[in-house]
Amino acid sequence: MKNFVVFDIETTGISPIDNRITEIGAVKVVDNEVVEKFNQLINPETNIPDNIVSLTGITNDLVRNEPTINFILPDFIDFCRGFDILGHNIKFDFSFIKANAQKLNLSFEKKALDTLTISRKVLNDLPSRKLGCLCDYYNIDYLNGHRAFNDAYATYELYNQLKMDYYEGNEDLFVPKPILWKPKKLSAITYKQKAYLAALLKKHNVILDKQINDLTKNEASRAIDNIINTYGRAR
Repeated sequence: MKNFVVFDIETTGISPIDNRITEIGAVKVVDNEVVEKFNQLINPETNIPDNIVSLTGITNDLVRNEPTINFILPDFIDFCRGFDILGHNIKFDFSFIKANAQKLNLSFEKKALDTLTISRKVLNDLPSRKLGCLCDYYNIDYLNGHRAFNDAYATYELYNQLKMDYYEGNEDLFVPKPILWKPKKLSAITYKQKAYLAALLKKHNVILDKQINDLTKNEASRAIDNIINTYGRAR
């Protein structure tokens, strides 16, 4: 694999359905050389939890004036067009891109390689195969870990090291394969959620973009959390 896109994302949580993307970082590689970069903060249109802020350093103020995923995703999909993808635990990053692409009726069908999968096969004696630990093992710069572009570039360097050390005799590990993701079935809003959300909307004079009855259970939970964080509880 000489031509590919390495990418990483930062998010507000671990669910591609319930959580949002806050940053995309990527490098495009042609003939084993980096030829183009993609680095963009994204306004998630929701509050970033404190534990995520501590992990990534991406604050609500930092993304407040950034574009939303609806504006950025078409450009990123164009950036990846015609290229296989590479990442560390790539299914996580792919699932968020795929989920958002589906919402916008965009296609994102890819073959992928995962440096985490490769590392688990060839470096199973290490105590951890987290990206930071593997960067320490290979003396790869990881000073700004958990920022999308820095993680993407570190993954690119990690891939080069793994290929140099382990390609011979493990050729199949380095062949990109189709990557698939399907969203879990969504549950409808519950009766208790309807009642409490209606009380919150009335007390704080808030109007939602969707009718309460059209919300999923997860959307309702997110709406309730956002209103409470912004205005306070219903009672």
